Amino acid sequence: RIVVAAAFVFAAVQKLRALPAMRAQLEGFGVPASLVGASVAVLPAAELVTAAALVALPRSSVPPFVAVGLLAVFTGAVIGNLSRGRHPPCPCFGAGASDAPISARTVVRNGWLLALAVVATGSIDGADPLPVLGLTVLLGAATAWLVATVR
Repeated sequence: RIVVAAAFVFAAVQKLRALPAMRAQLEGFGVPASLVGASVAVLPAAELVTAAALVALPRSSVPPFVAVGLLAVFTGAVIGNLSRGRHPPCPCFGAGASDAPISARTVVRNGWLLALAVVATGSIDGADPLPVLGLTVLLGAATAWLVATVR
């Protein structure tokens, strides 16, 4: 949950830092013009609320399922563009984060985050804190590396 929450916070902050560019990037990504304005406002807010809920509601399965849904939609949009032969820059981690076009590597990165969100749907009851902390650090490092290098 913590790793997925951190990824959502990072993505939202990057989007908020590059709001003017995000509008054009969403249009280039294929978001209908009538939905671009709302998407610019809703995407970072949805990511921040989901991240907060993942951390604040550790016993609820709702926040991880919301994260799975968001990541599935994001990944579906990437796959949809790729299937049409389109390779626009990904607004995934903010319009200013990368001008690199989407590729199969983007699907792999999003798939990793989606897998972590699926794992987060599990119960924390009976979890031993030390191994969980170690696993969180390891998964966090792997996720940070993937987000930074796999575009």
